[in-house]
Amino acid sequence: MGFEDNTRNAITALQYESGEPLDIDSLKKVLDSYNITNIDYNDITIYKSSGENIDSPIGNESGFDGAAIHHYNEEKGINDVYYIFRGTEVDLDAPEDVVYDAFGVVAGVSDAQIKHAQRFYKTVETDIAQKTNGNEITRYGDGHSLGGHLIVSVALIEKNFDDVRGLNDAPVNLKQLVDLDRQFSSYIQRKTNTDNISSIPQEELVLLARDFYATEANAISHTRVKGEPLYAQSIPYTFYPGAAIHYLGDMETPEFPDVLTPRTPWPGLTEVFSRPPMFGTFVSLGLGINADLDRVAYNANINHLLQFVTIIGEEMTVAELSELIGKAKDNPWAALSDMPESVKERLKEEVGLGHIVGGLWALKNTAVYEKVLAVINAKEQFDLHSIGTLIELYDQPGQQRVTYRLEPGTDTHIL
Repeated sequence: MGFEDNTRNAITALQYESGEPLDIDSLKKVLDSYNITNIDYNDITIYKSSGENIDSPIGNESGFDGAAIHHYNEEKGINDVYYIFRGTEVDLDAPEDVVYDAFGVVAGVSDAQIKHAQRFYKTVETDIAQKTNGNEITRYGDGHSLGGHLIVSVALIEKNFDDVRGLNDAPVNLKQLVDLDRQFSSYIQRKTNTDNISSIPQEELVLLARDFYATEANAISHTRVKGEPLYAQSIPYTFYPGAAIHYLGDMETPEFPDVLTPRTPWPGLTEVFSRPPMFGTFVSLGLGINADLDRVAYNANINHLLQFVTIIGEEMTVAELSELIGKAKDNPWAALSDMPESVKERLKEEVGLGHIVGGLWALKNTAVYEKVLAVINAKEQFDLHSIGTLIELYDQPGQQRVTYRLEPGTDTHIL
């Protein structure tokens, strides 16, 4: 029998705590705090992608960070391994950073982190098999944010995990799964008579994935804080496989703005694209004015501006930010000159003057302007993404968790 979920949450957080590395001492401290005192720590081996108990570090190039805790006692019939994936570097004081990073990685731009996660998994599995004479292993997986995307992806590809949890996790990418899972790729080709994944509509590919990964999905769940930013993003060719989504926090918290969709339609009008194609034109349904914007340009500008908003958001109130953004839409140079000197100096240091001016000019586009304004008004919800907030709510006495078998707001079953 494995550790309880709240204990696993705290162990996962050790991957993030500055000054508190994941080792035997910190693990014991966590287990003691949950009154788990019957562990013989001679039965514990901790593997880390940084090089601990493996031949050489894995993932330095991609930013992957993973650990595995192996608990083995042959006499007691215990042979459990807990995989914990973090993904990119994360500052708990700036949880929004991982949201930006996740857009690129989860959108299928790079397979490097998943490949490094697989390599780490196989390295650990080989060592465990040698130590335990091939005895049956019970496999657990946990990952927060981008780490959740990684552990769920690996669980789908390897097809032998017993219990996997994504914590405020990013979705898996279907194109990555086709590239990395030969069985899934062969299945798709048989069903569609094509090896050109881009020619298959997203909705059809999701349905095929739900069918193919039905068994693996039964071992997967997602735990998230209502209103955190990542879940709201409509990243193309992604989905959340699993048996259930468990929600924490205030169920009245609104969903965070979807920054990858240009705008909410005016009342009575239908948005031109609900899930825009990778290339094409966005039409901003303003007061008789159409603002055309290529998706790539939109994504580049919105990511740029969100980082811009994050930095100045620490120095200005929501009202001040809104006023500045409104001024930038009409006159970017005036907004720059009116910006407090302390803010300008920090922006110059962290993003560069050219990027500041470029970001302010992007606000002249209606779609970008409205989305940034929506994010400003929801910026306090960035904190809901952190592992610390999730654990605090999970352990809160009387906290009621809401479980969905359908994706909230849709008729789509969680796989």
